[in-house]
Amino acid sequence: MIRLAEFVLLLLPLAAFIGWRVLAPGRSVPVGAIMAAGVVLALLAAGLVWERQREAAPPDAVYIPRHMENGRIVP
Repeated sequence: MIRLAEFVLLLLPLAAFIGWRVLAPGRSVPVGAIMAAGVVLALLAAGLVWERQREAAPPDAVYIPRHMENGRIVP
């Protein structure tokens, strides 16, 4: 079922584009839609950079892998 959802999410933008071209064959993309897409992409990129910086460990941090103590895995 997961593979089907991934496949649908992969093809959804293509289906939207084909639907737009079929329903409005002579029109070009509105400038507002292009600007909105650019703003959304910029916000998405900024969010990804912010999340990476927030979750990153400090440069001098020591990595300690998970290990077993008394038969239990501890972080």
